[in-house]
Amino acid sequence: MEDEKITLDRKTFQVLSSGTRITILKSLDERRKMLAELSKELKMSPSTIKEHMDSLKKSGLVEMKDDGHKWKYYELTRKGRGVLHPEYTRIWIILSLSGLAILVTAYDMITGFAGQVVSPLMKSGGEEVLTEMTTPAAAPATLAQLPYIHIIGLVAFSMVFAAALGFYLGTRKKPGPLAW
Repeated sequence: MEDEKITLDRKTFQVLSSGTRITILKSLDERRKMLAELSKELKMSPSTIKEHMDSLKKSGLVEMKDDGHKWKYYELTRKGRGVLHPEYTRIWIILSLSGLAILVTAYDMITGFAGQVVSPLMKSGGEEVLTEMTTPAAAPATLAQLPYIHIIGLVAFSMVFAAALGFYLGTRKKPGPLAW
């Protein structure tokens, strides 16, 4: 997922200064809705809700989806979700960095470990070393050379990744029923 900066200009701040518009954003955070649903939910006339929706659309917080059917739905844009949930951006950064750290540590561990096994083969150039190193008695000796710092790093980065993923999944809103 590409990180997108959420820029709040003067116009967006003016749009967010209305309590009704913030209530509309929170309602659309649950699921996409039609104008009539929002009007009924907020106990306001459809024309009043339409004016608020136009302001939200101009600021890029909401978009109207026309699927070619009779009904037109309004839903949050990425910018709208970012305004309501800024913590998700931080979580995605943590997930990305810890995932990258896991991959780099695993790569370094594998290439370093492979170098310890392959370099004696290259030096001797003979099959006798290959047969000696592939015997079960020689295998524990090569595994004992595995650097513990890599194992500790993998475990630590995996724990950070799991904690961030658990936090994200735990705080994510459950999708509401589909509006048909």
